[in-house]
Amino acid sequence: MGTIIQMDRVSCIFPTAYFPSIAYLRAYFEQGGPLIESFESFPKQTLRNRCEILTSNGVLRLSLPIKKINGSKTFTKDIEIDYSTKWQSEHWRAIQSAYAAAPYFDDYGFKIKEIIYNSPSNLIDFNAKILELVMEVLEVKVSTKFSESFEMEYQLDHRNTDFLNRESINSYQQVFSYDKEFTSNLSFLDLLLNEGPFMRNWILQR
Repeated sequence: MGTIIQMDRVSCIFPTAYFPSIAYLRAYFEQGGPLIESFESFPKQTLRNRCEILTSNGVLRLSLPIKKINGSKTFTKDIEIDYSTKWQSEHWRAIQSAYAAAPYFDDYGFKIKEIIYNSPSNLIDFNAKILELVMEVLEVKVSTKFSESFEMEYQLDHRNTDFLNRESINSYQQVFSYDKEFTSNLSFLDLLLNEGPFMRNWILQR
């Protein structure tokens, strides 16, 4: 049974994130489910539509193709996923190739595939579905709430935090650990498919 975590919707804000990193999720749940920014002008080349997984050739960055309906002034809430490309099959093949041998791939791979192939047209809604999977695995329930306007200042503002850095976290067994050093702070997919429900020991640790 999940635990209901309450949040202060005015004190902390995060960007939306595509299959977010371990550092992102640790900070997100530490705040009990903060606001997700939806009224910013969508910035380029960030975790909002990017994630990193580990392959036999090293770190691979997956980028969601997007459409900005109002050009550079498009709010994050209005960003649409571009389905004119074959990103779904490309991303799924990359994940499958990287993690088919992972201990928990059979347990969670089909759920990841379902999210990818049944994704909504809107980026922020798609990323919210990813958070739902995380909460299901962690057996934690928080309310995913979105900003209703753009505010310059919050007590804790993570909109520009680099959650894709190589932040140090406790190591765990990775698929290619036999011939590679541990790679820290990848997408939570790496942790989930290698540690399964035990990923809560990394995400929810204090």
